Amino acid sequence: MFTVKHAAEHVGITAATLRAWERRYGVTDPSRTDSGYRVYDEHDVAVLRAMKQLVDAGWQPSLAARQARDQIVAASPVTEQPEPSLASSLVRAAEQLDTSELSTALDRVFALHGFETVMDQHLFPALRALGDAWADGRVSVAGEHLASHAVMRRLAVAYETTARGRGPAVLLGMAPGCRHELGLFAFAVAARRQGMNTDYLGADVPLADWSTALQRRTYDAVVIAMPTHADVGAATSVVEAIGHHDPHLLVAVGGGEQYQAPASAIRLGHDLLVGVAQLNTAIRSR
Repeated sequence: MFTVKHAAEHVGITAATLRAWERRYGVTDPSRTDSGYRVYDEHDVAVLRAMKQLVDAGWQPSLAARQARDQIVAASPVTEQPEPSLASSLVRAAEQLDTSELSTALDRVFALHGFETVMDQHLFPALRALGDAWADGRVSVAGEHLASHAVMRRLAVAYETTARGRGPAVLLGMAPGCRHELGLFAFAVAARRQGMNTDYLGADVPLADWSTALQRRTYDAVVIAMPTHADVGAATSVVEAIGHHDPHLLVAVGGGEQYQAPASAIRLGHDLLVGVAQLNTAIRSR
């Protein structure tokens, strides 16, 4: 067990910072001695250390606290009967066109974890499993659409209920003919939750409309996605068109084929908050 002073020393912060994180963000809930002094166990210190690493990487403390708790809990051994995986629930609901099971599964995972953890550790893997189930014939097109649209509705609610930030202005959208927008929309939600001032155009945005959007407002960055190999050509055309419009405008690319983007674009990787932090750093370094 650690006192406040010793826990802070192990983490590399001051005792005052540790107390502030507890008071403002509820990052830990330490035990107390009979005399009322806080004492911290190894789990508490691990959460605090994870939060410090995230804050040092540029995350907002409130989101860093939530992510640190989820990260350490996810890494801890499971000692009780685990909940059914979201992937199995999502696939089963899609197979049976069961909207009730689908809603229950989504309600459960969003209640247990923060948005970014839900997406990166639960929903994205579940959606890949859903795609595999559709590919091998276990799930119909109707079932796949049922599940995907349910997830998109959750993202829409998260996006609209998050206040527009006062940070960098970011335009997000998909290239012409590109329709797999779920990952990009999730990134837009995460960016807005991190304080960015986002405009989300959606899927299949014509090339001319990109130019119109950029003429009507000044942006610090544009984010597009290359989820599949079929998206590479159209997305590359958007990146190049933006470069002709404004050679100094930052363009960032995400998705499974992001490493095929033109060299002028930055790659965002495959973790929402890490990608948002990278984008923020790139904007501020210009």
